[in-house]
Amino acid sequence: MGDNGNTGLGAPELAANEVLRSIAAGAATLAEGARGDGVRALQEALAASGERMTADGSFGLKTREAIVALQAAEGLPQTGIVDAATIAALDRRLARLAPRRALALEEAMAKAAGLSPDQVAALGRESPAVQATAGPSRNDQGYFTDADKLPKVVPGAEPDPDSPPPAVDSVGDRPAAAAAGALAADRSARLDEVRRGLRGDAPALAALDRLLAAGRLHTGALLPNLATMAGVQRDPKLVLEGGIDPHLVLAQAIRHVDNPLRVKQGACHGTCGAGTMEYVLLRVDPAEFVRILDGITREAREVTLRSGRALRMPRNAILRDASGRVDIDRLLQSALMNHATAMSWIFDYDNPEDNDSFWAALGGDSRVPLGNFTSLFQDIMGGSYTSVSSLLRSGASVAADVAAAMERGEKVPVLLKWDGGYHWVVAEKIERGADGAPASVILRNPVGSDSCQGPPPRAPVPELGGRFRMKYADLAAHINGATLKG
Repeated sequence: MGDNGNTGLGAPELAANEVLRSIAAGAATLAEGARGDGVRALQEALAASGERMTADGSFGLKTREAIVALQAAEGLPQTGIVDAATIAALDRRLARLAPRRALALEEAMAKAAGLSPDQVAALGRESPAVQATAGPSRNDQGYFTDADKLPKVVPGAEPDPDSPPPAVDSVGDRPAAAAAGALAADRSARLDEVRRGLRGDAPALAALDRLLAAGRLHTGALLPNLATMAGVQRDPKLVLEGGIDPHLVLAQAIRHVDNPLRVKQGACHGTCGAGTMEYVLLRVDPAEFVRILDGITREAREVTLRSGRALRMPRNAILRDASGRVDIDRLLQSALMNHATAMSWIFDYDNPEDNDSFWAALGGDSRVPLGNFTSLFQDIMGGSYTSVSSLLRSGASVAADVAAAMERGEKVPVLLKWDGGYHWVVAEKIERGADGAPASVILRNPVGSDSCQGPPPRAPVPELGGRFRMKYADLAAHINGATLKG
């Protein structure tokens, strides 16, 4: 295993985490009672090394016992404290196990491809060269004589254009490119990690260059979170069950951060609330978007939110569907839908069936109600949020609160009466007339497009991408509720 990130660490589980890199450099330690992503990464590395370990981000007795056992086995002082020597010992252990771990993954993929137990066992006995010449390639046309009995081929990735182009932004949310100077040395190394993780994906590399040119990688957690995602393995089920190459998750994340208008609600899926939440998070806190996506696409398929609650991705979200969404939209929206239902502890959101509880299944309605959405928003964003509803106040009063929030620069999730039902959208910009009174509002439909047919009355903005303009009076007449900060 070669040097990873100029830390001297070879194992990606260790080198991808900033805390563990600091420990390797002798600048920090971890001990019992510690919490956070560094502890979680340590626990994941311990689990990969063979310890029975749950990665919960809390350094408790079991984690200390595992560290003491490692130190004893490596001839180190048995302090239970994770220091540079302990991290180096764990790195060496992972290096020794690397061939065995690679074989385990190869065997899992072989089983998924339909090899017999004898053929799988042979993987451990034969070199790759022998395997390649031992018989007809499984890629050869006509190799399978029982093709009709094989599982259906996993659908390919959705077409993934940037639409509208990232340079177009009627609301003015996309920072203009500016000379931000060179990256600091540590950040330049992290950027190189991200570039390597993209494996030559041209659209994603172009998006990354735009983020760099706009100065969005020079400070803050966005670049470190992207580098962590680039360095940590994805859940093998993404490949085995969904056909999702791990680099696609990183590539799509970068392109979404560069252009949030790419977010799409699933066709024939009632995921407008989840699509709205995803879009707002990308606009308000893209670094947190990356951290959450990284967490739910790891093997545990779970991440701790700012509220302390866990967001978990349902396994049935992995297999690609006909919803027209790119992979990360489907995966994250399914997780958000699952989290938003009041009964997710009993009934997980079912992406293929598009229902998230027993009652939703009965009613044929997967829409996230106002109160549940506000709870979801609070869990994801942190802080305090409240619901306002036209059932308790006039629509004009609710619209006035939404307008005031937009004036403060907030992106406001709004539930509108929509073509005989209800639909979540994002209120992004208030436009005032010559008299200073609110005249119109620019909103965004999470579907990603909007023909602007049917109620409520609205008109598309020139850039498209799901954005539309509505008269302020029509907003007041059709608003059902909103989620507001405070």
